[in-house]
Amino acid sequence: MEIFKEYDIRGLYPQEIDEEKSYRISRAIATSLKGRKIFLGYDNRIGSLAIKDYVKKGLVESGKEVVDLGLGPIMIPVFASFMEKTNGLCITASHNPARYTGLLPYNNGVTVTPEKIKKIYDTEEFAENIGSLKEGDYYERYIGYITKGIKKMKLKIGIDSMGGSTTSIAPDVLKRLGCKVKLLHKKPDGNFYGKTPEPIKENAIELGRMVKANRLDLGMQFDADGDRVAFVDENGAFVDPMVITMIFIKYLKLKKVVATVACSSHLEEFAKITYSKVGRPNIEKRLADKKFDLGVETASHYYFARYFPFSDGLLGGVLLASILNKTGKKLSKLVSQFPKIYFGSLSLPFKNEAERTAKMVRIEKSAARFGKTEKIDGIKIINEHGFMLFRKSNTEPILRVYYEGRDEESYKEIKATVESVIK
Repeated sequence: MEIFKEYDIRGLYPQEIDEEKSYRISRAIATSLKGRKIFLGYDNRIGSLAIKDYVKKGLVESGKEVVDLGLGPIMIPVFASFMEKTNGLCITASHNPARYTGLLPYNNGVTVTPEKIKKIYDTEEFAENIGSLKEGDYYERYIGYITKGIKKMKLKIGIDSMGGSTTSIAPDVLKRLGCKVKLLHKKPDGNFYGKTPEPIKENAIELGRMVKANRLDLGMQFDADGDRVAFVDENGAFVDPMVITMIFIKYLKLKKVVATVACSSHLEEFAKITYSKVGRPNIEKRLADKKFDLGVETASHYYFARYFPFSDGLLGGVLLASILNKTGKKLSKLVSQFPKIYFGSLSLPFKNEAERTAKMVRIEKSAARFGKTEKIDGIKIINEHGFMLFRKSNTEPILRVYYEGRDEESYKEIKATVESVIK
């Protein structure tokens, strides 16, 4: 499979990205990025730890002054990149299964997409210069930044990092803020305790049980590199990311929000929503322009513009805990103030791109029969019951389908319509 994706560089270790390839990729990254300095960090995947020294070698041999920030969540090298107005690179495969690894470059806190990097990689026209390598530390500066102005709290919080790169830092941050912390998976694990390290409802069941059994106030679950966070309430119930978004909007007094096209239309009841294509760079670039207060994706990505333009799960956790502390209310009580989300999704696999494209053409031809259409990202059909969205995956030969009903009855109607459209 192609390791150069639309937004990052990612693949199976060692079948698709091994030590030799990671060296060449890092040389291509170094050649493509302007400026000498680059902050490097990495998650605790088996593949990430295996290739990190080869990445350092490639960066140095292409003239970069590498500051090795060590193992930790993606936010630390990206934060350093943002604060120093320079380059950052994280060795990570985000929420993908343990057998993956990848490289994600940043500049000024915004993702660098890999088109130019791939061309340099293919031609092997690498910069020939000798840089330098030293160790650095942005841990304390990052923690100080995301906790500045946050009052001490006496909450009891459950944390599940699934063995990922927030395993140590998440409890450290919350304890510093006065919280009592209970960990579900206490040690880092490059295999993520056998889970796909993604903060979703199915993965949060065990966390919910722990929170309820120990009478905790809140549960937080982070993905492998820490840029996503999901929550369970004091009863152990998973809270829909769109409801969490509404809570952020109301209690942080956010007015202008950029949201990906699959996000709930209920957000429009609480803020001015501008819809965007799916993908980190599309959100980050808009927040970097300082025209929005918040960015959000359905997959529990929250981008808080007053801090920086990139997604940060740990910051999201700190801010939600602060809201609970300030209001004195249970999370379930806050959730009850907002509309219930009736949302569904499915993936349609295809043998090849020709078949997938043909299906999209058929959907587009019939779309007007079912409602108003938009083409921000794929085909979105909006009618009195809700919306349907059909878009091509950027990483697999799959058609992703999302749909939402305005209430339970509308959800049934919109789901039936989706089933008729995809036949």
